[in-house]
Amino acid sequence: MKLNSLPAIVIVATAGLASTNSFGETITVDISGYSSWGFQGDPQNETAVVMFCSSQTLTNISWDLNLTTVGFSWAEELTIGLQGNFEQIVPGFGDAFTVSNMNYQGSQATAIVLGSDGMLDVEFYETGFDDNANAIDSYFEAGSTISFSFNSLYPTPGTLALFSFAGLCVSRRRR
Repeated sequence: MKLNSLPAIVIVATAGLASTNSFGETITVDISGYSSWGFQGDPQNETAVVMFCSSQTLTNISWDLNLTTVGFSWAEELTIGLQGNFEQIVPGFGDAFTVSNMNYQGSQATAIVLGSDGMLDVEFYETGFDDNANAIDSYFEAGSTISFSFNSLYPTPGTLALFSFAGLCVSRRRR
């Protein structure tokens, strides 16, 4: 999938898409069909913008990716850069060979602090070699997802209920 008309695909995450885990809230983004074309910054590379709340802090990134490489490209060349390459994910690290619908899973802790706009920039690119000049080097098959965990700015319903109960106890105690 190559989108020449849009430089970036914007993915808007809402509270309804978030789930809770040990890292806080989690948003999962389906990146099936995204591809990498060249080195970092290549205008042909596909990018995405994931929207969070203002000044959000990401705590963990996990992935479940199905990767296919094209031509002589190797799995270890695909890189996912976050926030202008502040952090990188190299799912096929060490796999110096071509792959077809190979599954890669993993996670890594992070401490990315987003700006006041709450936008997380993501770029899919190649490192080491651009084996297919002006053509796709690798792409994500169906079912490829990246999950971003972050500390919730708002209390969960259970925590809110606990605070409410504590407030009732304190107010009752004063009488």
